[in-house]
Amino acid sequence: MRKKNKFAALLLASLMAFGLLAGCGSSAGDDGAAVTQPESGADKNGAAEDGQEQQEEQPGDAQGQQGGDGAAEVDPISLTLTTAYSETEMAGQVISHFIEYLNQKSNGAVQIEVYWGGTLASNTEELNFAGTGAADMTVVNQSAYTDVLSLMNFPSQVSGGYQAAVDFMDNIIFENEATAPLIQAQIEAQNVKMLGSVATGSNTFVSKEEAGSLADLTGRKLGVGMNQSAFEALGFSGVVTVMPWDYYDNLSRGIADVGYMSASALVSMSVQEVTPYFLMDGTYVAGNFMTINLDKWNSMSDAQKALFEEAMEDTAAYSVELAQQLDEDAEAIIEAAGGKVSILSKEDTKAVQEALFNTSVTDCRSFAQAAGCGEDMETVLSAVSEYLGIEME
Repeated sequence: MRKKNKFAALLLASLMAFGLLAGCGSSAGDDGAAVTQPESGADKNGAAEDGQEQQEEQPGDAQGQQGGDGAAEVDPISLTLTTAYSETEMAGQVISHFIEYLNQKSNGAVQIEVYWGGTLASNTEELNFAGTGAADMTVVNQSAYTDVLSLMNFPSQVSGGYQAAVDFMDNIIFENEATAPLIQAQIEAQNVKMLGSVATGSNTFVSKEEAGSLADLTGRKLGVGMNQSAFEALGFSGVVTVMPWDYYDNLSRGIADVGYMSASALVSMSVQEVTPYFLMDGTYVAGNFMTINLDKWNSMSDAQKALFEEAMEDTAAYSVELAQQLDEDAEAIIEAAGGKVSILSKEDTKAVQEALFNTSVTDCRSFAQAAGCGEDMETVLSAVSEYLGIEME
């Protein structure tokens, strides 16, 4: 499949996903840098279909394709999984990897039937379906349930790469002695268990004229669909609201001179044709969580649980590699079109991170107050502040 087709389905993903990357300060949704993966055009044995060329091996395939070697001996189990994602999105590819790993490591003993694209439950219904047992599993987004999972809605952008983003999420939600018990109590109250997080995306500035720093950008008019106050705090002279589907039109007509969104999503809309300069903001996010019904989990054997935990660890690593690969693919497309990709300095990245963090804190507190857990949110925010090295204003 040619590279220009690699992101053909991404626009739909970005519309579903727009807004997560700044944590609770943005609108509810899926990963704001959601990206798509092309349909493989090959069957499970690697045979090409419909005359298409066989695709290159994707990141993590070597781990997830071990067949009977080292297979775990577990009792058979059949589960259902509902998701609003499609198979071609990055999140869909991650889900497929998780399922294939379980199936192959168990020699077929673990079978998971997936209901893709919201055919069983929408992205606002998935948690309820998993909690009630209408589906056994789902993938829950960090920002999708601010009413009942308010403590999960903390500022989530980190520097240092996709693995750093996964490590951060796992620490605050699963490992930190102060925050994990509070967040896990909210999760378990929904009768679900979360197995772990996966990488989701990063954001970039796009500009008609080349820029190498925030100072180069702030004198220009910025179009953005989330966290406008954060960018005003960064010194942008004019901030206008631009929704994802309007980026190409707004940038081409000069309504905005600079945009801010996922690089892969912007490439899917061919924005590089009108704003060829991409300046990555240097922050990354992990915001999707593999989730299973708590009663179902408690009914599983120790061997089954161990296999699922192993699959989660492998899938998290796969998501990091896949996100990195898709960023590289996007960069190749931009450069082939005559554009340029660069990254903010560490100082500018920190400035963006701090602005998004502090403008998000107000929303985080509002969600928590409405849910009756304001004091617990202060504990979470303090831990996040300490972990990220960002002082709350």
